[in-house]
Amino acid sequence: MFVDLGLYSQFFMPSLIDATRDYYVKESRRLVGSLVATQPAEGPRPTNSASAMSVPQYLAHVKLRIDEETQCAALYLSPGSKAPLLSTILAELVEKHTERLLTTSFDAMVDAHMLADLANLYSLLSSVNQLDALKRYWAVYVKKVGLRLVQAPELDVGLVSDMLAMKQRLDDVMKSAFQSNSMLAHALRDSFEDFINSRRSKPAQVTAKFIDQSIRSGNRSTADEDIDSLLNRVVVIFRFIHDKDLFEAYYKRDLAKRLLYNKSVSADTERSMVQKLRMECGPGFTKRLEGMLRDMDFTSDLDGKFTNLQEAQEANNIGFHVSILTQAFWPTYEPMPLTIPRNVELAQEQFVQFYSEKHNGRKLYWQPNLGTCLLKVSFDEGPKELSLTIVQGTVLLLFSEHDELSYQQIQENTGLEDVELMRTLQSLACGKYRVLAKEPKGRDVAGTDVFTFNAAFTSPQARIKIGQILLKEAEKESKEVEEHIQLDRMYQVDAAIVRILKARKRLDHTALMTELLSRLKFNSTSAEVKERIETLIERDYIKRDDADPSLYHYLA
Repeated sequence: MFVDLGLYSQFFMPSLIDATRDYYVKESRRLVGSLVATQPAEGPRPTNSASAMSVPQYLAHVKLRIDEETQCAALYLSPGSKAPLLSTILAELVEKHTERLLTTSFDAMVDAHMLADLANLYSLLSSVNQLDALKRYWAVYVKKVGLRLVQAPELDVGLVSDMLAMKQRLDDVMKSAFQSNSMLAHALRDSFEDFINSRRSKPAQVTAKFIDQSIRSGNRSTADEDIDSLLNRVVVIFRFIHDKDLFEAYYKRDLAKRLLYNKSVSADTERSMVQKLRMECGPGFTKRLEGMLRDMDFTSDLDGKFTNLQEAQEANNIGFHVSILTQAFWPTYEPMPLTIPRNVELAQEQFVQFYSEKHNGRKLYWQPNLGTCLLKVSFDEGPKELSLTIVQGTVLLLFSEHDELSYQQIQENTGLEDVELMRTLQSLACGKYRVLAKEPKGRDVAGTDVFTFNAAFTSPQARIKIGQILLKEAEKESKEVEEHIQLDRMYQVDAAIVRILKARKRLDHTALMTELLSRLKFNSTSAEVKERIETLIERDYIKRDDADPSLYHYLA
């Protein structure tokens, strides 16, 4: 009747909207004013309950009100009345209380993985155009949780596993609750990138180490398909890391150890991982890694041919195997002075002759500290096979010709420096498997000690691996890697500054900094850049303007 008389839109609807607004203003004040912190596994509250509600219960109440009002509008109101009515309800119940709802319980809801309640929150905030507020709280939450992981050195051992679990949990929220909203997904990526790079160097190092542990041959608990899936997830974490040059240096060191000591779970897995890195960073990033894999393929083919040659000369066949490493691809290793046994030296000379016939003009530099050997040793209990480093094997073989040797005599026969000799003798005479005996007894080696072969050594194992004493080698190695990377970065900054000024001829400091930082593929502070600028000025590559010290000129 109101419609027929023309009174519905002019008089009835405005009055209905005003009455609805008044009703929900009072209800929202009552309910929002008594909101309490969210607790997991909460049940629904009655709609007319006067007791305190949590945010999830309040959101469920709002959904119920929307459903009730929608049904009423369909039964009793004109078809065009539902939209303004629901808009009024949402404005009073949700829009005006957005900050309170998010402040009270958003973090707790994400922590408790309350996907259904988060989906309600997303749906209601989306309907009142308040996703910007949700994005803000979402970004802050991700950074806060991430910083707790990254900034705690005691959590470094499990940092990558924790970040993977966190990323998986947040991806579930994005997919199940936030409908994979692009704005929220972008906030998630930016926040991850921010907190991961808040601590310099460490994320790159632990990510490389996590990959190393995942694809080592000792990791038998994971199937190949699961390893590939895990590596795909780790690559997502790697994508956020700025210090990719540092990651590459650590990864190269670990890859070298896996390849040289045959510790990879499979060659296919190694190639697959390098291919993943290539897809992320381009062929320039993986050039050296791919070169290392090619060296091992070449070595395998060459070693087979040399083995056939040794078998044809049974008189001096000691099972000598060589890995040919291209110096430009592999990590830099310090040369080690070592006087190797005569039969090994003969095999080495034979290989040099064999290699020179096929590759004339190339020079080989030997790295005995990277090699391993397998010795068959006779004890009173019976024969054992000992898996040793070349250095350990060289020392132990001295006792095939001497019953007793002093520390000084061993050093004269091997040419080893004190640090290397002491840790080698410690591994053979003071470790878990004591194949040498020393006088006086003790856990440390001194320059006055005397050593004898321990014929009484016993073990239930037929083959025994005797590990070398590390002596904080990992810490020293990490320091060397970082120093090398810092030196490389210094050269890259110098080259970039010169290239920019050569193209522009003159540029002020602010513009130079902006363009330089956009070109660099790693983080660099203003102080570091200023130091490089001063160095270039001293070396007459660039100069300051006489009238304006903030202006730089390129010197041809």
